[in-house]
Amino acid sequence: MKKLRSCICLTAILLLLAASFAPQLFASANADAEIPSYAYVGGFPIGISIDVGGLLVEDVTGVETEYGTVFADGLQKGDIIKKIDGNDVSNADDLGGDLGGTVRLDIIRGGTEMTLDVTPIAELYSGKRRLGVRVKDKVYGIGSMTYVDENGKFAALGHEIFDSDTNTHIPFSGGNLHDCKIVGIKRGNKNEAGAILATLMSDSLSGNITCNNNFGIAGTYDGSDYGELLPIASRDEVKQGKAQIRTTVEDNPEYYDVEIIKASGKSGRHEKSMVIRVTDKRLLKKTGGIVRGMSGSPIIQNGKIVGAVTHVFMNDFTKGYGLYADSLNAA
Repeated sequence: MKKLRSCICLTAILLLLAASFAPQLFASANADAEIPSYAYVGGFPIGISIDVGGLLVEDVTGVETEYGTVFADGLQKGDIIKKIDGNDVSNADDLGGDLGGTVRLDIIRGGTEMTLDVTPIAELYSGKRRLGVRVKDKVYGIGSMTYVDENGKFAALGHEIFDSDTNTHIPFSGGNLHDCKIVGIKRGNKNEAGAILATLMSDSLSGNITCNNNFGIAGTYDGSDYGELLPIASRDEVKQGKAQIRTTVEDNPEYYDVEIIKASGKSGRHEKSMVIRVTDKRLLKKTGGIVRGMSGSPIIQNGKIVGAVTHVFMNDFTKGYGLYADSLNAA
């Protein structure tokens, strides 16, 4: 049986605006790859896992001792542990043994590489010396495919994936696409956007990710869920007026009417290239507007892929931002 992973709470990862800091750590060599002239339109859901490239500290829990819970000095929530005493770490088992006396940790904190000397604490029940942290080696989420070119290369999301639980940007160390199944929709309410609720099948791979930065993810897609072959527009072709998005909120991708109400004329790559408003009554009835998990849904105007949905307006769920198609990452 394929292993299932719930992403009901993880869709928040994929629709948060990511600030850009320490670009030397988070940029990818694929970021400036050439955008194709034609591509198969996406709009179907994708499960995403991004490798941390170490161990991300989810929480500092402390160690149970005969004196109560004791916390080791040094580590903080959001730190990424890269090495222990010069040895690479990649999963929680690397912290499972007795760490002995003081250990030297190579970590990333807030985008800065640094070294800590930490003294583990002896655990009451096992006697082993622990750091007293809960860690993970991957970040999971749900998003939408934007397009797949004729060589199987894809672009998706239109914004960076980072860990929303710790507000941590992840140095790119690779990742994968997974099959996923939509199980429902959570409608938005005051100060909280809605979300596509989905189950990610972590053992069912459908592609690999070679890029993750402010303009989305890119890589190679092995599936065949994409739609028709369409030209990709340059930004000077995008106009205010009627358009559509292709997205999935039930069983299959569908086209829904939107309006482009603002299109930036700025040159260069910008995360908020355009503003769109959902006008389709069917989508408004189903979701109330743009919800988390729609990130990457392609925007279509005049028969061309002009961009991707990236963010929702928290004060008006019918509105959101889009990224120009020529600003998306290409593998």
